[in-house]
Amino acid sequence: MRRRVERLLRDIALQRIDILYGLGVEAVRRGDYALAKRYGELIRRIAMKARVRIPKGIKRWICKNCNVIMVPGINVRIRTRREGKTLRIVTRCLVCGWIHRYEFIRGGSDGI
Repeated sequence: MRRRVERLLRDIALQRIDILYGLGVEAVRRGDYALAKRYGELIRRIAMKARVRIPKGIKRWICKNCNVIMVPGINVRIRTRREGKTLRIVTRCLVCGWIHRYEFIRGGSDGI
């Protein structure tokens, strides 16, 4: 019984995180960065309270410094860097200037 309730609470938390992320993207497109920051803070707080991980597709688009939702082309600059077999994606938040670097190790037999 208890596990079922915990699973239900985690599902609700993930649904709320997804809804808040969508609202945050719309707020950034309107230019309301204060509201987008509040949505980012709420996403983190819900995830901590429900003890659930923020999905990677959402977590990478929340600034770790100012908690604003980042939307490419509006408030974030994206660049790629190649060094040998590694590929780095460098994102820079245009609100606070924080730089995020994500590294992808390429490999395999096809040379990609």
